[in-house]
Amino acid sequence: MAGEEAGGGQARVPGSVARTDFRAPATLEQGSGSGRRRPLGYLIVIDDIWAMEAWNIIKCSFMENNRGSRVIITTRIEDVAHACCSCFHGHVYNIKPLNDLDSRRLFHRRIFPFEDACPEKLTNVSDEILKKCQGVPLAILSVASLLANHKEVNSKEFWERIQNYLSLQLEGNPALEWMRHVLNLGYNYLCLDLKTCMLYLGIFPEDYEIRKDDLVKRWIAEGFVGLEEIAENYFSELINKNMIQIAEFDDCGNVLSCRVHDLMLDFIILKSTEENFFTVTKEFPVIHDPHTMKGSMEVRRLSLQLRNTECNHVLGNIALAQVRSFNFWGPGQCMPSLSRFQLVRVLHLDVYDSKEEQYDLPSIRSLFLLTYLRIRGLKCDELLKQLQTLKHLKSLEIVGGGNRGELDVHYLPSMLWHLIVPKNLTLFGEIGRMEALRTLYQPFIIHVEILKGLGNLKNLRELKLYLFGFSDFEDALLPSLCRLDSLRSLTTDGYTLGYDCLTYWNPPPRHLHRLHVLNCPFSVVPDWILQLENLKSLEMQLVSLPRVGVEVLASLTSLVHLILRVRGSVRDHAPEEDMVIVRGATFPNLKNLVFAYEVPCLTFEAGATPRLQNLTIECCAQAVRQADGVLNGIEHLGSLRACKVHIYKWVSLFRESFDRFAAVAQGGEHVFQEEAPHMQVQSLRAAISEAINKHPGNPSVSIVTF
Repeated sequence: MAGEEAGGGQARVPGSVARTDFRAPATLEQGSGSGRRRPLGYLIVIDDIWAMEAWNIIKCSFMENNRGSRVIITTRIEDVAHACCSCFHGHVYNIKPLNDLDSRRLFHRRIFPFEDACPEKLTNVSDEILKKCQGVPLAILSVASLLANHKEVNSKEFWERIQNYLSLQLEGNPALEWMRHVLNLGYNYLCLDLKTCMLYLGIFPEDYEIRKDDLVKRWIAEGFVGLEEIAENYFSELINKNMIQIAEFDDCGNVLSCRVHDLMLDFIILKSTEENFFTVTKEFPVIHDPHTMKGSMEVRRLSLQLRNTECNHVLGNIALAQVRSFNFWGPGQCMPSLSRFQLVRVLHLDVYDSKEEQYDLPSIRSLFLLTYLRIRGLKCDELLKQLQTLKHLKSLEIVGGGNRGELDVHYLPSMLWHLIVPKNLTLFGEIGRMEALRTLYQPFIIHVEILKGLGNLKNLRELKLYLFGFSDFEDALLPSLCRLDSLRSLTTDGYTLGYDCLTYWNPPPRHLHRLHVLNCPFSVVPDWILQLENLKSLEMQLVSLPRVGVEVLASLTSLVHLILRVRGSVRDHAPEEDMVIVRGATFPNLKNLVFAYEVPCLTFEAGATPRLQNLTIECCAQAVRQADGVLNGIEHLGSLRACKVHIYKWVSLFRESFDRFAAVAQGGEHVFQEEAPHMQVQSLRAAISEAINKHPGNPSVSIVTF
């Protein structure tokens, strides 16, 4: 790892980098007494640099302003580390193995509920196992996960068996070979189906962020798993066994994506080579050179990962006719003709630097066995009108590529399960015929016939729409939603519809766990929301929030994520009614809260929201009658990590922020035209800072003025 200090002269910056605005946002109030802004210092971390060429490009982006800035770089190549340091007189820090104490802590925390809960009978064998792991975190976690998932976690006999296995494998093996045996130990204890699912992770490029929902669809399309529920359980099991790493959580607190550790990826590719499970081909094939394969007929799953346009020779003479799964990452010019993949079932195209005349999309319509199709970075408007012939297609996802215009759903296979298209693409036609559809994600809707047809999609689980309509949309949306009993996630965006268009949604889907309807405002919290016992993520807009509304929301004990935007004016009621009180022992699982209201009078009683980590407040300085009394009780939020406050100087600007298409959608009246006095803004900032400073955990604070 190379750490560097940037200071001194002025670096020459490439044109693309020079256009980057390094200044602080205009809304941040910074500066000295003279009113001139001062350049800020920075801390930048760059992970896993492999080549000097990459560093020579990156280093030109760093300002040298004598502000004590730091750049931290990680690399596995010693020459790269020293070269990085030479530019700014940095230092190389060699990562060392964990010491005995930290190794023991990591090992025991993964297996037992408490760090010191290891039974005395296992102490000696535990120490012997840790000696074999040599302080390598991945080795420690791999062995610990194997022990933790055993049905008798305290079985000394099983622990000794693992210890003996490690001792045998260690003899005569160098460090990386030993690491492979540690990973192989965990792999051997997987069931057959789970081994297959794990090996499949090797088709993705290094450090690739793998979406859980996409991986589940791929496993099913490949025939490894039959049901989504089983596939999701397999994914969770790989997480629990430390075979894959969590990359990101979604708003509901569920795992959104994962990554594969570099050492684990190397192990997977080696194991796949042994079992001829898939073939990875790059411009510089290291682990699996296609020229050394036993025969082209053995290629069933192919992952082609290219970085530049000069690498279209890497396939050599490999015959592609027998390939069942083709995954491509690279320039469009290097993509082979798709007509050669006649038996392909899974097709993934992630393309950059493409030119329309240089790729062969029309051939996709003749790939009759195709069950999964994902295209990123290619314009495929015409292709979407030619997919009727793909009778087996279950999953279709189009990302980016400048795709826009209108698409008649008549051109799509009627048995699709998942349809994900860019939000600039408008759907029309009889969508009700696609009764197998489970996911419909982010098309632009301007035709009311689509909303009316949604009611026939009884299997629909995830629905996200961008609405571009008026009163006829309000009349069509609710009747269709009332028929979607299987719905688990609903998100609507776009033009703000009329008030209370969803107020009479009864009964709502009992399995609903996500409800994001900011463009469908309610007068008050609707009664039917009490029926959503599984709701984890809620985003809604209200005209007013009386105390009974807070109590209704507090009854949703599963809530993890909550965005509340209250439109009502403080002039509509007495000052004492401005206060929103969050009672003790409410919102037990809430982690993220965004609260937008003209006045930031939010009070937390002791015991309220015990798991709240992120709090965002949006308010208006012009509407606040008195600055004291804001964010009372914030010190009771024991888990709080970050607090953000957005202060608007104008009420009109604050209210327009509620609408994605504000002026067009509502044409609302501006209550105040003048700007709030500077002293009023400063008084509110000071009151908010004082309230947050009472918190004993010292959360990060950001106060921004608009």
